Amino acid sequence: MVEGAVKTEKRRLVGTGVKLKEDLEALTAAARYTADMKLPNMLYAAIYRSPHAHARIVQVDLSRALELPGVVMGLTGKDIVDMVKPMAPFPFQSRDPFRVGNPTIQFFDHYFLATDKARFVGEAVAVIVATHRYIAEDALELIEAEFDPLPPITDPEAAMGESSERVYEPWRDNVMLRFHVEGGDLDKAFQEADLVVKERIKSTRFTGTPMETRAVVASYEVGTKQLTVWDATQIPHLINQLLHETLNRPELKIRVIAPRVGGGYGQKWGYYPEEGLIPLLSLLTQRPVKWVETRSEHMVATIHARDQVHYVEMAVKKDGTILGLRDRIIADIGIAYPVGGLAAIVTTAMFVPGAYKIQNYAAQLYGVVTNKTPFGPHRGFGKAEACYTIERMMDIIAHRLGIGPAEIRFRNFIQPEEFPYLCATGSRYDSGNYPAALQKAMDLADYSYWRREQERLRKEGRYLGIGVALVVEPSSSTRMGSYNAGYYSVTMRIDPSGKVYVLTGGNDEGQGHRTTISQLTADELGAAFDDITVLEGDSLLTPYGSGSYSSRFAVVGSSAVIMAARQLKEKVLRLASHLLGEPQDNLEVYQGRVYSLPRPDEGLTFRDIARVAYMSLYRLPPGMEPGLEVTYHHRDPNVTYQADEHGRVGMFSSFPYDADVAVVEVDVDTGKVKVLKYVSVHDCGNVINPVVVEGQHVGALLHGIGGALYEEIIYDENGQPLNANFKDYLVPTAQEVPPLTLSEIVTPNPFNPGGFKGAGETGTVGPPPTLANAVDDALRPLGVELRQVPLRPDYIWQEIRRARLKSSPVG
Repeated sequence: MVEGAVKTEKRRLVGTGVKLKEDLEALTAAARYTADMKLPNMLYAAIYRSPHAHARIVQVDLSRALELPGVVMGLTGKDIVDMVKPMAPFPFQSRDPFRVGNPTIQFFDHYFLATDKARFVGEAVAVIVATHRYIAEDALELIEAEFDPLPPITDPEAAMGESSERVYEPWRDNVMLRFHVEGGDLDKAFQEADLVVKERIKSTRFTGTPMETRAVVASYEVGTKQLTVWDATQIPHLINQLLHETLNRPELKIRVIAPRVGGGYGQKWGYYPEEGLIPLLSLLTQRPVKWVETRSEHMVATIHARDQVHYVEMAVKKDGTILGLRDRIIADIGIAYPVGGLAAIVTTAMFVPGAYKIQNYAAQLYGVVTNKTPFGPHRGFGKAEACYTIERMMDIIAHRLGIGPAEIRFRNFIQPEEFPYLCATGSRYDSGNYPAALQKAMDLADYSYWRREQERLRKEGRYLGIGVALVVEPSSSTRMGSYNAGYYSVTMRIDPSGKVYVLTGGNDEGQGHRTTISQLTADELGAAFDDITVLEGDSLLTPYGSGSYSSRFAVVGSSAVIMAARQLKEKVLRLASHLLGEPQDNLEVYQGRVYSLPRPDEGLTFRDIARVAYMSLYRLPPGMEPGLEVTYHHRDPNVTYQADEHGRVGMFSSFPYDADVAVVEVDVDTGKVKVLKYVSVHDCGNVINPVVVEGQHVGALLHGIGGALYEEIIYDENGQPLNANFKDYLVPTAQEVPPLTLSEIVTPNPFNPGGFKGAGETGTVGPPPTLANAVDDALRPLGVELRQVPLRPDYIWQEIRRARLKSSPVG
């Protein structure tokens, strides 16, 4: 009998919670991050940042700093203008100052360091390079900078006025982006309405705070003209291309490596000044240069998100049927850096209708620049703001019409038999069962019991509230601007030793790709799980790709892995059939071995087959190429790549969703919210690894709870951030985790071979509207109307006080 002969039933790994390959190195501190890089003769960079929100730079004198022993170099914005090109807004996009069309965009040429003006607190103004990090940071104290302060622009709605100061003098106004999308007959919808409800809904500014801040290491080899960059980024291939464009040195060969990344959340999807500045410093010093962002820097220099105001008008019938929806969106995008903020806010405009049959819809979007940290992608990428808006409106309308908040949703949901569903803005929702998900969440929460308890406790002067929401978080975007390649590439090979290597154009920031890719490959190729090695995040070694974002691996990445494995398996079987003299239909592959179904004892290992494929070409079947390697490019069939004249386009390919129910109690004397119960029923289609999905979903829920209750970046009237550290910026800890009840339903995605949907972001989207609805419900007897998050105690207390004054006879 051949060793390893298989007679038992094959065990599939997809759908099981196999132990994560990533865990051991994380638990034993063997994981290597960018900040861990140590190279011979390395220098360290520290960045002098603007203390002003808006000011002309009169002069930046580095002379005293350069005299400090150990300082090697210092640069200001004026020094680098002739060395590099401006930071490209998007790869390959022209630098015309105005781009007409839909959207209409204004651009500005930013460099790695501010040149004429500082436009937000934390903007990079100068850099010092020294032999030790602490020397470089000490030298910053010796920089003598003179600024001419200008009036800061902090209110985006005021900034839209013609008389407003300009953030960028060449621009015609402060609106960087204008975008309009519409579908259906909105005029008719409003004419037929029994009620039109108008509201102002606000999502405030907060940020991602990954455990690892940003970091860049660059090393230039003069002889080979090879520039190697290690970067804590989600998009190594794109950073490579952007460096080629902005460094403007045709002779350079650039390699970008993303080592293990300690969380991204969208904040590492973009092109930051430091990602070009540190490589430039290595070119100039001809030595390795390292920069690691401090947490305080991170809070002001790394993108913020969510900051939007929605002026919503909804046309409804008396029975709660929604006829139409109109939205005017004003997004505070801070400074116009190329960090993906425009794509995020356009996404918001596309998906305000959410889970509901709203075919008459229009949105007018304004992306307004202010003197704040740039706006960019954040977990939930624009959909969080859209879902918050529509889910708040559903509760508001339910209250106005005297219909239960769950019932009004059931009446307007897209029904299971209506999928695939073409929404008003052009995307095709893949699958779902929204009524079943919400009903399951309500049952798990014991919704009826809590409604009875609410009535009982109100008589005792206690304020209990129950909130529901169903949020759709479209994932795997394939048309959001030039950062997106629109496809996912995988190279898969079996080497002469019989081991399997999978190289992808994606990236991993904690999603567990090494494990899930190994599971997929083991099942589809028939390889042994432990014999599979996964490589990502290296622009030299892996196939080109646009990186990791929008939960796209589960949709297009998994599809590319599956299809590459099937192609490679076909070659393996063809060669094994030839060598064994057995019809291909009689062969099976399992645990790295091809065996005959009629005669299981007869077979060949991957090593046997690979040695023939690579070393014994005369034994190959006629016409077969040597080697065992394939590259597959997966292009998602559930998207369109060009918008129509109304801005409609199918820009996302899978539509995971989450039905949430929250029970809260509000202390009306302090405004403090206590979450008594939180239920989440998630649908991400078929599941590759339930342990990975649960970890992603729980983390996302806590991320969303932070944005709902605690996290907000606050600026004063001078554009100064007031809570740019973890002492003042409240991130939920284990102590703040409420009682969670998790469950799922499964509606497979019909548009990819695995039936998968994204799983890592939906949990972030649900808590803000769910908890806001719950707190609103609790305080309704007082006449309180909450229209923004986070639900800070001081905000709630002020609204309670305002409602009491309004209702008092004296008031």
